[in-house]
Amino acid sequence: MGKLKGLFTGVVLGGIAGILFAPKKGKELRKNIKKDLDDGNYGLNVLKGAFVSMGKDVGNFTSEVAKHEDVKEYLEKGKKSAKDVQDRATLWLEANYGITREDVEEVKSQLKDKSKKAKTKAKKTIKKAEKVAKKAVKKARK
Repeated sequence: MGKLKGLFTGVVLGGIAGILFAPKKGKELRKNIKKDLDDGNYGLNVLKGAFVSMGKDVGNFTSEVAKHEDVKEYLEKGKKSAKDVQDRATLWLEANYGITREDVEEVKSQLKDKSKKAKTKAKKTIKKAEKVAKKAVKKARK
């Protein structure tokens, strides 16, 4: 799990660095972050907006690419191959460990529930942290 956390951290930090140091938009973004900080915020709203915008751009590009017939054909082949691998893995798990497809589905359902709870808890923690940080900024400015 540590490697995954490190990879995620690297991707996020790399994305932020890329956004901040991009020639034209990076300059504009740095200016907006500075303004947001001067207004007593943390600059996170500006970064969030930049990431949301990038996500929309990537989504639009992906949608356009997915419309092409060759891509559709490759996606179908990929889906069939993935399904085949999943079916073989399920058979292997059952034959070697007695783990059935139903067992796997139950674990997936439990993980989904736990991830929802973790996401909710994380949102609450972020809101609390933002409140504390705002108070600290106000105190520091006095």
